[in-house]
Amino acid sequence: MQLQHFVTEVVEEMGGVVIPVEYALCQVLIPERYAGYFQNKTELELSFDFEVAQENPESEFVTFGSYVLEQLLAIVNQNATSTLRFAEIERLGLGNPLKKITQYMEDDPGKITIEEERHVLGAWAVFQYNIAYVADEKTEFAEQVWVNLLTNEISPAMKQEQNRIMYQHEPLYTYPLPVSVDVTQAFDKATEQAREIAEQQKNDPAKDALLKKDVDRIENYYAELLSENEKRASRKGLSEEKRQEHLAKSETIALERDKQLQEIQNKYNGQIEVNIDNGIIYFIPLLAFRVEVWFRGDMKRKVLYYNPITKGFFEEVISEDKVGQL
Repeated sequence: MQLQHFVTEVVEEMGGVVIPVEYALCQVLIPERYAGYFQNKTELELSFDFEVAQENPESEFVTFGSYVLEQLLAIVNQNATSTLRFAEIERLGLGNPLKKITQYMEDDPGKITIEEERHVLGAWAVFQYNIAYVADEKTEFAEQVWVNLLTNEISPAMKQEQNRIMYQHEPLYTYPLPVSVDVTQAFDKATEQAREIAEQQKNDPAKDALLKKDVDRIENYYAELLSENEKRASRKGLSEEKRQEHLAKSETIALERDKQLQEIQNKYNGQIEVNIDNGIIYFIPLLAFRVEVWFRGDMKRKVLYYNPITKGFFEEVISEDKVGQL
């Protein structure tokens, strides 16, 4: 019952209480400050087995994708600090790996053979950012970036599937890391990605349309004021002194217009602030396959990693000096 153990650990870390009732059934007391996550409930009855859930229809069945589990994972991710997490994988295996690898590498011509298969640890660094636009007012939002430490690539698939990860805070496996990891390099890459996301949102076409609308409104308003004042200044029989007063007023109107236009530009194009809130490293068991691909007498080697969280592969092209290090 790994899922029940995980839920119990999370609830107790939140300051709640879990009371076992019978096999795969328990009562849970949720702290008041988290009630909003559970439709303002502070008392829940949870079941972790399908048959138990059927026998106790008043309970909420907890499984992957269920409402209660999704809310608990949201609380965990929003309140994380810098930490290590070790994923639990019930069964790390892949049926008919050559067929699945061939399907994954369908764009690589040639004959594929598997030289070696073994268990390794994958590592993902997760950086939580607070992004703010600072202008006449401050607008903030959170952004999470996942980086695969084995390839130093942004990993949107893991971000999307993160709620499928059950974990412990202590190491569960003795599998090796297949490559040297560089967290600093990953942090730099993640920060660059966070800034790109911030710039994309800052340059949102919908916002540009609002900016143009406000600019047009201000320019039209002051154009009418200037036109009216110029008509007054050009009246026949107007003294030179009065005419100069109107000209001075036109300059004042133009300065006020430019000031408001600048304020509008600042409002829509404020400075971006990107600050790190927390970081997590997930260690996840993977299957590593060293494969050879022969095509027209040429051979290249790759290392493919099967990720049980995303149910897919990612790869590393290896040089000759790395052959045999897998």
